[in-house]
Amino acid sequence: MKTLIKIFLVSILLVSTNFSQQDLGDGWQILGQVMLRSELDGRDFSNSTHPLTFASSRIRLGVAKTFDEKVQLFIQAQDSRVFGSESNTLSNSKNLDLHQGFVKLTKLFGWNFSFQAGRFEVSYGTQRFIGAVGWHFVGRSFDGARLTIAPNKWDLDIFALTVKESVSYIGNATSSTYPFPQEPTPASSIYGIWKKTNIDDANKFDLFGYWEVDREKVGVDSCKLNKATFGGTYWGIFGNFSTIVEAAYQLGDQAGKDVSAYLISAQGHYKIGIAKVGLGADILSGTKPTNRDKVNTFYPTYGTNHKFYGFMDYFINIPVNTLNLGLHDFYFKAKIVPENSEWEFAADFHHFMSNQTAVSNVNGVSKDVDTFGQEVDLTIGYNFIKGTKLIWGGSFFFQGDIMKSIFDPREDTAYWTYVMVVANL
Repeated sequence: MKTLIKIFLVSILLVSTNFSQQDLGDGWQILGQVMLRSELDGRDFSNSTHPLTFASSRIRLGVAKTFDEKVQLFIQAQDSRVFGSESNTLSNSKNLDLHQGFVKLTKLFGWNFSFQAGRFEVSYGTQRFIGAVGWHFVGRSFDGARLTIAPNKWDLDIFALTVKESVSYIGNATSSTYPFPQEPTPASSIYGIWKKTNIDDANKFDLFGYWEVDREKVGVDSCKLNKATFGGTYWGIFGNFSTIVEAAYQLGDQAGKDVSAYLISAQGHYKIGIAKVGLGADILSGTKPTNRDKVNTFYPTYGTNHKFYGFMDYFINIPVNTLNLGLHDFYFKAKIVPENSEWEFAADFHHFMSNQTAVSNVNGVSKDVDTFGQEVDLTIGYNFIKGTKLIWGGSFFFQGDIMKSIFDPREDTAYWTYVMVVANL
Protein backbone atom coordinates (compact mmCIF):
# COMPACT_ATOMS: atom_id res chain seq x y z
CA MET A 1 0.00 0.00 0.00
CA LYS A 2 2.83 2.40 0.86
CA THR A 3 4.39 1.81 -2.57
CA LEU A 4 1.06 2.46 -4.30
CA ILE A 5 0.74 5.76 -2.43
CA LYS A 6 4.23 6.78 -3.58
CA ILE A 7 3.40 5.94 -7.20
CA PHE A 8 0.19 7.96 -6.94
CA LEU A 9 2.07 10.98 -5.56
CA VAL A 10 4.65 10.78 -8.34
CA SER A 11 1.91 10.53 -10.97
CA ILE A 12 0.22 13.65 -9.62
CA LEU A 13 3.49 15.58 -9.72
CA LEU A 14 4.26 14.40 -13.24
CA VAL A 15 1.19 16.12 -14.62
CA SER A 16 1.58 19.28 -12.56
CA THR A 17 2.92 22.48 -14.09
CA ASN A 18 5.55 22.95 -11.37
CA PHE A 19 8.54 21.16 -12.91
CA SER A 20 10.80 21.54 -9.90
CA GLN A 21 13.11 19.27 -7.98
CA GLN A 22 11.00 17.98 -5.14
CA ASP A 23 12.14 15.88 -2.20
CA LEU A 24 9.18 13.64 -1.50
CA GLY A 25 10.78 11.98 1.51
CA ASP A 26 11.79 8.37 1.97
CA GLY A 27 14.49 8.78 -0.71
CA TRP A 28 12.13 9.88 -3.51
CA GLN A 29 12.82 12.90 -5.71
CA ILE A 30 11.25 14.31 -8.84
CA LEU A 31 13.17 16.57 -11.22
CA GLY A 32 12.01 18.51 -14.25
CA GLN A 33 13.02 21.03 -16.87
CA VAL A 34 11.32 22.87 -19.71
CA MET A 35 13.43 24.64 -22.33
CA LEU A 36 11.69 26.58 -25.10
CA ARG A 37 13.52 28.62 -27.75
CA SER A 38 12.39 30.60 -30.79
CA GLU A 39 15.03 31.54 -33.38
CA LEU A 40 15.38 33.94 -36.31
CA ASP A 41 18.16 32.52 -38.49
CA GLY A 42 19.94 34.67 -41.06
CA ARG A 43 23.24 32.80 -40.97
CA ASP A 44 23.42 32.28 -44.75
CA PHE A 45 25.31 35.58 -45.39
CA SER A 46 22.66 36.78 -47.85
CA ASN A 47 20.40 39.80 -47.44
CA SER A 48 18.45 38.77 -50.53
CA THR A 49 16.92 35.78 -48.73
CA HIS A 50 14.37 35.66 -45.94
CA PRO A 51 15.68 34.51 -42.54
CA LEU A 52 14.43 31.13 -41.38
CA THR A 53 12.27 30.96 -38.27
CA PHE A 54 11.62 27.99 -36.03
CA ALA A 55 10.92 27.12 -32.40
CA SER A 56 12.21 24.14 -30.46
CA SER A 57 11.13 22.47 -27.26
CA ARG A 58 12.88 20.18 -24.79
CA ILE A 59 10.93 18.83 -21.83
CA ARG A 60 12.56 16.56 -19.27
CA LEU A 61 10.98 14.76 -16.35
CA GLY A 62 12.89 12.51 -13.98
CA VAL A 63 12.25 10.40 -10.91
CA ALA A 64 14.98 9.29 -8.49
CA LYS A 65 14.82 6.86 -5.60
CA THR A 66 17.61 6.30 -3.07
CA PHE A 67 17.77 3.20 -0.88
CA ASP A 68 19.77 3.27 2.39
CA GLU A 69 22.00 6.03 0.95
CA LYS A 70 23.78 3.33 -1.07
CA VAL A 71 21.62 2.62 -4.12
CA GLN A 72 20.22 5.29 -6.43
CA LEU A 73 17.84 4.60 -9.29
CA PHE A 74 17.21 7.44 -11.74
CA ILE A 75 14.93 7.56 -14.78
CA GLN A 76 14.61 10.71 -16.93
CA ALA A 77 12.28 10.89 -19.91
CA GLN A 78 12.65 13.58 -22.56
CA ASP A 79 10.52 14.98 -25.36
CA SER A 80 12.43 16.98 -28.00
CA ARG A 81 10.70 18.56 -30.96
CA VAL A 82 10.52 21.45 -33.39
CA PHE A 83 7.14 23.16 -33.26
CA GLY A 84 4.88 22.07 -36.11
CA SER A 85 7.01 19.09 -37.13
CA GLU A 86 4.03 16.73 -37.19
CA SER A 87 2.22 16.31 -40.50
CA ASN A 88 -1.06 17.48 -38.90
CA THR A 89 -2.54 18.24 -35.49
CA LEU A 90 -3.79 14.67 -35.08
CA SER A 91 -0.48 12.97 -35.87
CA ASN A 92 2.18 11.71 -33.48
CA SER A 93 5.90 12.50 -33.89
CA LYS A 94 7.04 9.82 -31.38
CA ASN A 95 9.76 12.02 -29.87
CA LEU A 96 9.63 10.65 -26.34
CA ASP A 97 12.95 9.07 -25.38
CA LEU A 98 14.96 7.92 -22.38
CA HIS A 99 17.57 10.63 -21.81
CA GLN A 100 18.96 9.06 -18.65
CA GLY A 101 18.30 5.81 -16.86
CA PHE A 102 20.86 4.35 -14.51
CA VAL A 103 21.63 2.66 -11.23
CA LYS A 104 24.38 4.00 -8.96
CA LEU A 105 25.87 1.92 -6.16
CA THR A 106 27.80 3.69 -3.38
CA LYS A 107 30.35 2.00 -1.08
CA LEU A 108 29.93 -1.35 -2.82
CA PHE A 109 31.59 -4.17 -0.80
CA GLY A 110 32.27 -1.53 1.85
CA TRP A 111 34.94 0.11 -0.31
CA ASN A 112 35.15 3.85 -0.91
CA PHE A 113 33.97 3.95 -4.49
CA SER A 114 30.75 4.28 -6.45
CA PHE A 115 29.64 2.42 -9.57
CA GLN A 116 27.19 3.79 -12.13
CA ALA A 117 25.76 1.90 -15.11
CA GLY A 118 23.07 2.57 -17.70
CA ARG A 119 22.44 5.71 -19.74
CA PHE A 120 23.69 8.97 -18.24
CA GLU A 121 25.15 12.37 -19.04
CA VAL A 122 28.93 12.66 -19.00
CA SER A 123 30.25 16.16 -18.34
CA TYR A 124 33.74 17.03 -17.12
CA GLY A 125 35.52 20.27 -16.29
CA THR A 126 34.66 23.14 -18.60
CA GLN A 127 33.02 20.68 -21.06
CA ARG A 128 35.63 21.57 -23.69
CA PHE A 129 36.50 17.90 -24.16
CA ILE A 130 33.45 15.97 -22.92
CA GLY A 131 30.14 17.71 -22.26
CA ALA A 132 26.37 17.26 -22.14
CA VAL A 133 25.59 20.00 -24.73
CA GLY A 134 22.83 21.57 -22.66
CA TRP A 135 22.11 24.20 -25.31
CA HIS A 136 20.97 21.60 -27.85
CA PHE A 137 17.29 20.72 -27.95
CA VAL A 138 18.19 17.05 -27.49
CA GLY A 139 21.41 17.06 -25.47
CA ARG A 140 23.98 14.30 -25.15
CA SER A 141 24.00 11.18 -23.01
CA PHE A 142 25.98 7.95 -23.22
CA ASP A 143 25.32 4.27 -22.61
CA GLY A 144 28.00 2.79 -20.40
CA ALA A 145 29.50 2.40 -16.95
CA ARG A 146 31.56 4.59 -14.63
CA LEU A 147 33.58 3.75 -11.54
CA THR A 148 34.46 6.61 -9.16
CA ILE A 149 37.26 5.86 -6.70
CA ALA A 150 37.23 7.76 -3.39
CA PRO A 151 34.68 10.38 -4.54
CA ASN A 152 35.37 12.76 -1.63
CA LYS A 153 39.14 12.26 -1.50
CA TRP A 154 40.98 11.00 -4.57
CA ASP A 155 38.07 11.60 -6.98
CA LEU A 156 39.15 9.43 -9.92
CA ASP A 157 36.65 8.35 -12.59
CA ILE A 158 37.19 5.32 -14.82
CA PHE A 159 34.59 5.02 -17.58
CA ALA A 160 33.61 2.85 -20.54
CA LEU A 161 31.05 4.31 -22.96
CA THR A 162 29.36 2.82 -26.01
CA VAL A 163 28.90 5.28 -28.87
CA LYS A 164 27.62 2.86 -31.52
CA GLU A 165 26.92 -0.87 -31.36
CA SER A 166 26.34 -3.01 -34.44
CA VAL A 167 25.25 -6.14 -32.56
CA SER A 168 21.55 -6.30 -31.75
CA TYR A 169 20.09 -8.11 -28.77
CA ILE A 170 20.55 -11.88 -29.17
CA GLY A 171 17.82 -14.06 -27.75
CA ASN A 172 17.82 -17.33 -29.68
CA ALA A 173 21.32 -18.68 -30.32
CA THR A 174 21.41 -20.18 -33.83
CA SER A 175 24.27 -21.03 -36.18
CA SER A 176 23.38 -18.13 -38.49
CA THR A 177 23.74 -15.70 -35.58
CA TYR A 178 27.47 -16.37 -35.37
CA PRO A 179 29.15 -16.18 -38.81
CA PHE A 180 32.36 -18.15 -39.32
CA PRO A 181 35.05 -17.12 -39.88
CA GLN A 182 34.22 -14.26 -37.56
CA GLU A 183 34.77 -10.60 -38.48
CA PRO A 184 35.26 -7.87 -35.87
CA THR A 185 32.01 -6.07 -35.07
CA PRO A 186 32.21 -2.39 -36.13
CA ALA A 187 31.32 -0.96 -32.74
CA SER A 188 32.45 2.46 -31.51
CA SER A 189 33.49 3.06 -27.89
CA ILE A 190 35.26 5.44 -25.50
CA TYR A 191 37.39 4.30 -22.56
CA GLY A 192 38.90 6.82 -20.20
CA ILE A 193 40.01 8.13 -16.83
CA TRP A 194 39.41 11.56 -15.31
CA LYS A 195 41.16 12.79 -12.16
CA LYS A 196 39.90 15.87 -10.29
CA THR A 197 42.14 17.57 -7.72
CA ASN A 198 41.34 20.53 -5.46
CA ILE A 199 44.59 22.09 -4.22
CA ASP A 200 42.79 24.73 -2.16
CA ASP A 201 39.79 27.03 -2.50
CA ALA A 202 41.56 29.07 -5.19
CA ASN A 203 43.35 26.39 -7.22
CA LYS A 204 42.26 23.13 -8.78
CA PHE A 205 43.10 21.01 -11.80
CA ASP A 206 41.90 18.01 -13.80
CA LEU A 207 44.05 15.42 -15.56
CA PHE A 208 42.50 13.04 -18.06
CA GLY A 209 43.04 10.53 -20.80
CA TYR A 210 40.56 8.75 -23.03
CA TRP A 211 40.75 6.33 -25.93
CA GLU A 212 38.31 6.45 -28.85
CA VAL A 213 37.98 3.37 -31.04
CA ASP A 214 35.75 2.77 -34.07
CA ARG A 215 36.28 -0.84 -35.13
CA GLU A 216 34.85 -0.47 -38.63
CA LYS A 217 37.52 -1.72 -41.02
CA VAL A 218 38.79 0.71 -43.67
CA GLY A 219 41.75 -1.35 -44.83
CA VAL A 220 43.42 -4.70 -44.41
CA ASP A 221 45.22 -3.74 -41.21
CA SER A 222 43.45 -0.59 -40.03
CA CYS A 223 40.17 0.45 -38.47
CA LYS A 224 38.28 3.71 -38.83
CA LEU A 225 39.58 5.21 -35.58
CA ASN A 226 42.07 4.27 -32.88
CA LYS A 227 42.97 7.48 -31.06
CA ALA A 228 43.96 8.59 -27.56
CA THR A 229 43.58 12.06 -26.02
CA PHE A 230 45.59 13.18 -22.99
CA GLY A 231 45.24 16.55 -21.32
CA GLY A 232 44.46 18.72 -18.35
CA THR A 233 42.64 21.82 -17.11
CA TYR A 234 43.73 24.31 -14.45
CA TRP A 235 41.53 26.85 -12.65
CA GLY A 236 43.05 29.64 -10.59
CA ILE A 237 41.64 32.58 -8.60
CA PHE A 238 43.96 35.39 -7.53
CA GLY A 239 41.89 38.11 -5.91
CA ASN A 240 39.79 39.74 -8.62
CA PHE A 241 41.66 37.88 -11.35
CA SER A 242 40.73 34.36 -12.46
CA THR A 243 42.14 32.12 -15.15
CA ILE A 244 41.52 28.83 -16.92
CA VAL A 245 44.26 27.05 -18.87
CA GLU A 246 43.60 23.88 -20.87
CA ALA A 247 45.72 21.68 -23.11
CA ALA A 248 45.39 18.30 -24.80
CA TYR A 249 47.28 16.13 -27.25
CA GLN A 250 45.84 13.47 -29.58
CA LEU A 251 47.76 10.55 -31.07
CA GLY A 252 46.97 7.24 -32.69
CA ASP A 253 45.60 6.10 -36.02
CA GLN A 254 42.69 7.36 -38.10
CA ALA A 255 41.76 5.39 -41.21
CA GLY A 256 45.36 4.29 -41.65
CA LYS A 257 46.88 7.73 -41.06
CA ASP A 258 49.02 8.69 -38.08
CA VAL A 259 47.40 11.20 -35.70
CA SER A 260 49.34 14.01 -34.02
CA ALA A 261 47.22 16.99 -32.94
CA TYR A 262 46.95 19.46 -30.08
CA LEU A 263 44.66 21.97 -28.38
CA ILE A 264 45.84 24.87 -26.20
CA SER A 265 43.49 27.31 -24.48
CA ALA A 266 44.14 30.16 -22.04
CA GLN A 267 41.79 32.80 -20.71
CA GLY A 268 41.88 35.39 -17.97
CA HIS A 269 39.09 37.43 -16.38
CA TYR A 270 39.17 40.45 -14.10
CA LYS A 271 36.26 41.51 -11.88
CA ILE A 272 35.66 45.25 -11.53
CA GLY A 273 32.66 45.96 -9.32
CA ILE A 274 29.58 44.64 -11.08
CA ALA A 275 31.51 43.99 -14.31
CA LYS A 276 33.76 41.15 -15.39
CA VAL A 277 36.00 41.40 -18.47
CA GLY A 278 38.27 38.83 -20.02
CA LEU A 279 40.58 37.90 -22.86
CA GLY A 280 41.36 34.46 -24.21
CA ALA A 281 42.73 32.37 -27.04
CA ASP A 282 41.95 28.84 -28.21
CA ILE A 283 44.36 27.09 -30.58
CA LEU A 284 43.24 23.88 -32.31
CA SER A 285 45.79 22.38 -34.66
CA GLY A 286 44.96 21.66 -38.29
CA THR A 287 46.28 19.67 -41.23
CA LYS A 288 48.07 21.25 -44.18
CA PRO A 289 45.95 20.84 -47.35
CA THR A 290 48.96 19.25 -49.06
CA ASN A 291 49.45 16.66 -46.29
CA ARG A 292 47.84 13.38 -47.36
CA ASP A 293 49.63 11.01 -45.00
CA LYS A 294 48.96 12.37 -41.49
CA VAL A 295 46.12 13.82 -39.42
CA ASN A 296 47.23 16.92 -37.51
CA THR A 297 43.69 18.20 -36.88
CA PHE A 298 42.41 18.21 -33.31
CA TYR A 299 38.92 16.70 -32.94
CA PRO A 300 36.83 18.06 -30.02
CA THR A 301 34.20 15.46 -30.93
CA TYR A 302 32.37 15.24 -27.61
CA GLY A 303 32.84 18.77 -26.29
CA THR A 304 30.09 21.34 -25.77
CA ASN A 305 31.44 23.43 -28.64
CA HIS A 306 28.56 25.93 -28.62
CA LYS A 307 29.92 27.19 -25.31
CA PHE A 308 33.34 28.10 -26.72
CA TYR A 309 33.50 28.90 -30.44
CA GLY A 310 30.77 31.49 -30.89
CA PHE A 311 27.06 31.18 -30.23
CA MET A 312 26.17 31.21 -33.94
CA ASP A 313 27.46 27.62 -34.17
CA TYR A 314 29.56 27.90 -37.29
CA PHE A 315 32.23 25.80 -35.55
CA ILE A 316 30.45 23.10 -33.56
CA ASN A 317 31.32 20.29 -36.00
CA ILE A 318 35.10 20.54 -36.03
CA PRO A 319 36.96 19.69 -38.27
CA VAL A 320 34.21 19.64 -40.92
CA ASN A 321 33.32 23.30 -40.28
CA THR A 322 36.98 24.35 -40.38
CA LEU A 323 37.81 22.42 -43.58
CA ASN A 324 40.34 20.39 -41.60
CA LEU A 325 42.48 23.54 -41.24
CA GLY A 326 42.22 23.87 -37.46
CA LEU A 327 41.02 26.94 -35.60
CA HIS A 328 42.46 29.98 -33.80
CA ASP A 329 39.85 31.78 -31.72
CA PHE A 330 40.92 35.06 -30.07
CA TYR A 331 38.16 36.54 -27.94
CA PHE A 332 37.10 39.30 -25.59
CA LYS A 333 34.27 38.83 -23.12
CA ALA A 334 32.40 41.25 -20.87
CA LYS A 335 29.57 40.63 -18.42
CA ILE A 336 27.64 42.98 -16.16
CA VAL A 337 25.46 41.79 -13.28
CA PRO A 338 23.94 44.81 -11.47
CA GLU A 339 23.64 44.52 -7.70
CA ASN A 340 20.22 43.53 -6.35
CA SER A 341 18.93 43.01 -9.88
CA GLU A 342 17.46 40.08 -11.77
CA TRP A 343 19.11 41.28 -14.99
CA GLU A 344 22.48 40.39 -16.48
CA PHE A 345 24.17 41.54 -19.69
CA ALA A 346 27.00 39.98 -21.70
CA ALA A 347 28.94 40.72 -24.88
CA ASP A 348 31.50 38.48 -26.59
CA PHE A 349 33.75 39.24 -29.55
CA HIS A 350 35.57 36.50 -31.50
CA HIS A 351 38.22 36.71 -34.19
CA PHE A 352 38.45 33.36 -35.99
CA MET A 353 41.45 32.24 -38.01
CA SER A 354 42.64 28.90 -39.36
CA ASN A 355 45.67 27.11 -37.98
CA GLN A 356 46.82 26.24 -41.51
CA THR A 357 46.73 28.44 -44.60
CA ALA A 358 44.42 27.50 -47.46
CA VAL A 359 44.14 28.61 -51.07
CA SER A 360 40.92 30.40 -51.99
CA ASN A 361 39.57 30.78 -55.50
CA VAL A 362 36.80 33.38 -55.73
CA ASN A 363 35.81 34.86 -59.08
CA GLY A 364 38.78 33.14 -60.68
CA VAL A 365 41.32 34.77 -58.35
CA SER A 366 43.52 32.48 -56.21
CA LYS A 367 45.16 33.62 -52.98
CA ASP A 368 46.32 32.32 -49.61
CA VAL A 369 43.71 32.78 -46.88
CA ASP A 370 43.65 32.16 -43.13
CA THR A 371 40.70 34.15 -41.73
CA PHE A 372 37.20 32.83 -41.07
CA GLY A 373 35.82 36.12 -39.78
CA GLN A 374 34.60 37.94 -36.69
CA GLU A 375 31.56 37.26 -34.52
CA VAL A 376 29.76 39.45 -31.99
CA ASP A 377 27.43 37.80 -29.46
CA LEU A 378 25.09 39.86 -27.26
CA THR A 379 23.08 38.28 -24.45
CA ILE A 380 20.54 39.60 -21.94
CA GLY A 381 19.27 37.38 -19.14
CA TYR A 382 16.44 37.87 -16.67
CA ASN A 383 16.23 35.63 -13.60
CA PHE A 384 12.49 35.38 -13.06
CA ILE A 385 12.65 33.14 -10.00
CA LYS A 386 15.29 30.72 -8.77
CA GLY A 387 15.98 28.27 -11.59
CA THR A 388 13.75 29.98 -14.16
CA LYS A 389 15.43 32.29 -16.61
CA LEU A 390 14.45 34.26 -19.70
CA ILE A 391 17.23 34.89 -22.24
CA TRP A 392 17.54 36.98 -25.38
CA GLY A 393 20.52 36.67 -27.66
CA GLY A 394 21.59 38.42 -30.84
CA SER A 395 24.69 37.76 -32.95
CA PHE A 396 26.44 39.00 -36.08
CA PHE A 397 29.18 37.37 -38.17
CA PHE A 398 31.43 39.32 -40.52
CA GLN A 399 32.99 37.14 -43.21
CA GLY A 400 36.68 36.58 -43.65
CA ASP A 401 38.23 35.16 -46.81
CA ILE A 402 37.65 31.50 -45.91
CA MET A 403 33.96 32.04 -45.15
CA LYS A 404 33.60 33.99 -48.39
CA SER A 405 34.99 30.99 -50.22
CA ILE A 406 32.69 28.53 -48.40
CA PHE A 407 29.51 30.59 -48.90
CA ASP A 408 30.43 32.07 -52.30
CA PRO A 409 28.79 34.16 -53.74
CA ARG A 410 27.04 35.26 -50.52
CA GLU A 411 29.07 37.95 -48.74
CA ASP A 412 26.63 39.90 -46.55
CA THR A 413 26.79 40.10 -42.76
CA ALA A 414 25.11 37.10 -41.13
CA TYR A 415 22.75 37.56 -38.19
CA TRP A 416 20.86 35.39 -35.76
CA THR A 417 18.65 36.07 -32.75
CA TYR A 418 16.63 34.04 -30.28
CA VAL A 419 14.38 34.22 -27.24
CA MET A 420 14.52 31.37 -24.74
CA VAL A 421 13.00 30.35 -21.44
CA VAL A 422 14.49 27.67 -19.21
CA ALA A 423 12.48 26.50 -16.20
CA ASN A 424 14.62 24.26 -14.03
CA LEU A 425 13.69 24.82 -10.44
